[in-house]
Amino acid sequence: MHDPVQAFKVAILAALGHAPDVIEPGRLQRFATSDKRGDSAGWCKLFADLRGGVYGCNRAGVSETWQANRDQPMTRQQRAELAKHVAEAAAEREAEQRQQWAENAGRIARLWAQCVPLVAGDPVTLYLKRRGFAGVWPLPACLRLHRALPCWDGDKKIGTHPAMVAPLVAPDGRIVALHRTYLTADGRKADVPTVKKLTATAGPLAGACIPLHEPQRGVIGIAEGIETALAAWLASGLPTVAAYSAGNLAAWQWPGSVQRLAIFADNDRAGRESADALRARAFSAGIGCEVVTPSDDGTDWCDVWAQRGAVTIEGAAV
Repeated sequence: MHDPVQAFKVAILAALGHAPDVIEPGRLQRFATSDKRGDSAGWCKLFADLRGGVYGCNRAGVSETWQANRDQPMTRQQRAELAKHVAEAAAEREAEQRQQWAENAGRIARLWAQCVPLVAGDPVTLYLKRRGFAGVWPLPACLRLHRALPCWDGDKKIGTHPAMVAPLVAPDGRIVALHRTYLTADGRKADVPTVKKLTATAGPLAGACIPLHEPQRGVIGIAEGIETALAAWLASGLPTVAAYSAGNLAAWQWPGSVQRLAIFADNDRAGRESADALRARAFSAGIGCEVVTPSDDGTDWCDVWAQRGAVTIEGAAV
């Protein structure tokens, strides 16, 4: 393939599955690597001399360097020029990312300020009651209600709904995203294309969690979802946080005061693998750790709680 622009685009497509429709040499470009509205996780820059470029995806943590004519040896000068271009592109991308995170942080702060604490009988408490948490009070303070949160399907606003909103908090205490669950007034899941959504982020999600509880006597538990973490807390008696996703569970950074950790894993491949990854990191850091998994394939602790009522998670008293 002799066209370097097309060759660069093919490389991006092969690595990320998406690429810009038009690639403009010499310009850092952002593009979607998913079908989600507002996604701009992908980035690329084809250098103006067409000899190389860089591309990647912030969400996937991918960053790659591309060279035209890889089968031809580069001179020392060409290698130096390529290294200079790569460094300049990295600095440009980092500056753009910092600016985007700052803008997202402002939107997150405004949205969070619109949320209110839970009160009995509101849509969030009714929703959690339907999920099997009737009589649980007080609920974690980080769970809040947005009375009328706009909902979008692509670029089209399809209405407003009550929503359960919870912050993802980075190890340094910053809110880096908000998790939203769209509801009806009587506490059911709203009839929308995607019930649970995450806002655009204001920083890396790796290491962050939804802090439903604080560690007690050096012990903390972690599960993937909010409802799963609530079920694990009630069934085990251990303070528990929510990771939001399997990938985030594997990357979670426990507080410095933690000495022992309980991982309430989902019984699916992603859940088991993420739990194993976090356990290995905990052991390497000298943190006592135990993984507790439901016996039935494809279930999590929220499923167990809902099916059996009040249960006790054995083996979680780490």
